[in-house]
Amino acid sequence: MKREKAEPLLDDVALCVQMGWTHEELTRQPVRFVEKLQIYLGAIADKQSQEQRRLEEEIERLRRIGR
Repeated sequence: MKREKAEPLLDDVALCVQMGWTHEELTRQPVRFVEKLQIYLGAIADKQSQEQRRLEEEIERLRRIGR
């Protein structure tokens, strides 16, 4: 897989961990697929972060009510 811009090695490592790929398997993927995959995984991570914040706020609200 040739990339148009240099990507940090950590991005490659994180993607391999998430997908269960070796670095060699990653390099065999089409560039456009990897770009779309990174966008998709980023969107999932953002949604999970929002949900985590919402749950933390709800727990805090319930704690205040219980006092």
